[in-house]
Amino acid sequence: MIAYKGFSKDLTARLGKGIFQYEIGKIYTEETAKCASTGFHCVEEPILVLHWYGGDEDRYCQVIVDKDVHEDGNDRIAASRIHIVKELSSVQLATLECDWIIKHPMRKCSPFVQEKKIAEHGVAIARGKYPIAKGEKGDYLFLLQEDANSPEIKRFEAYLVDGEQIKADKYINIAGSVVKNAKQRRA
Repeated sequence: MIAYKGFSKDLTARLGKGIFQYEIGKIYTEETAKCASTGFHCVEEPILVLHWYGGDEDRYCQVIVDKDVHEDGNDRIAASRIHIVKELSSVQLATLECDWIIKHPMRKCSPFVQEKKIAEHGVAIARGKYPIAKGEKGDYLFLLQEDANSPEIKRFEAYLVDGEQIKADKYINIAGSVVKNAKQRRA
């Protein structure tokens, strides 16, 4: 199963037993896995790594977990075997989150995804009937527009806040237009 894991800047992660050092490309095993107790912890929904590792210097990786896999119903996975596949930037993590949302439109999204969103960690992901987002120069804005009658995604757009076409600190809608009144949400 492909999943996502967060780390401190030195690729360490906190465990129930203390701090564990990881390396990209390596495979690690434990005898058993139980969320909040044993095993290697990660999440299926990419952006949820920010729940545990959301600092400016934290790092994120795509992982593969197998063997004994335990899910606790709180969006967390523990596995007895984990392969640290590759490191991801916050923009890659956000792109994977958008792909996850499109593939799983009926699942409840993380609190990091809202209809009106301001960029954090260089990205904003807005989802809803009339999504709007804003950020500073250099931030990426991802907008997912739901169908009028269902949570299915009917349109997806991504924008770089470049200061010219996409202005800094201005809410934009799915069409990339500035929203003069943030309460106004029609694209």
